[in-house]
Amino acid sequence: MIKNKFLIYCFLCSFLLSCSISNPLKINSKISSKECPRSLILYESRSLELGNAKLELPTDYLLNCYLIEDKGIVEISIDYSLNVLLKEEEEIEYLTNFIVFVTDESKQITIDEFKFLKELKIENNERKFFVFKFNDKVQIDLNTYNSGVRLFFAIN
Repeated sequence: MIKNKFLIYCFLCSFLLSCSISNPLKINSKISSKECPRSLILYESRSLELGNAKLELPTDYLLNCYLIEDKGIVEISIDYSLNVLLKEEEEIEYLTNFIVFVTDESKQITIDEFKFLKELKIENNERKFFVFKFNDKVQIDLNTYNSGVRLFFAIN
């Protein structure tokens, strides 16, 4: 009984001490919200026919942009979904790339391209329509971002 009380006491003391001591390895980076650039889904690349299924990138995506000051970058968080409409029930997995093109403001120069491989696994073959939700992040240099950028989205 005394042994159990001692263990509980040691655990509580270590918990209280760990909560009150600040972590010297913690890096304090200042993050602030930033206005997001213009963005658009490329019409020709918003859907994809895969024989027995159609993959689609809906237009109801959401962007959140943050300035990470100590690194001098802007991080753009993209919340989006991919829809799968089955014509037949053959495949149980589909692969596609979600692509983000970063261009200058005039859309003449492609600054960067990000590809995110997506595995869409069909687990319930009784339905014909599936929605897969994703969140991906891209980082752009602050100077490049401030000079003006646009984002374009596609799947292939």
